[in-house]
Amino acid sequence: MKKQTIGAGTAQTSDMDKRKHEILLIAASLIIASCALLYSVLDSPKYNNIEAVSLTAKTTLNTTTENKEKVNLNTADIEELSGLELIGEKKAQAIIDYREENGAFRTVEEITNVEGISTVILNKNIDKLTV
Repeated sequence: MKKQTIGAGTAQTSDMDKRKHEILLIAASLIIASCALLYSVLDSPKYNNIEAVSLTAKTTLNTTTENKEKVNLNTADIEELSGLELIGEKKAQAIIDYREENGAFRTVEEITNVEGISTVILNKNIDKLTV
């Protein structure tokens, strides 16, 4: 390309226009790349399923607590107790044995005094238990 030189300032203006154009192209490229990155992050399964999971958890929790009555630790039989999460027949029998030896449970949290019943098991079932 030939540069036309009409005056002394024409060459400088042409260089400045090229730099401005380059800067605008770089800025536009950065904006497009940022948008693409943001879209790919927000479209990932990590962020895409958050609302669905929490909605499912709420629905399941509401259905479980509405449809089933709480299990009374002082009156429940082995079938009712073994229907709780992480409690099989052996742990259910241990709860009944503890109740027979020590009397009625005064609090739900007292179940952790039964051998084999941890706070993890209590926390999984605390909304389903009563005394």
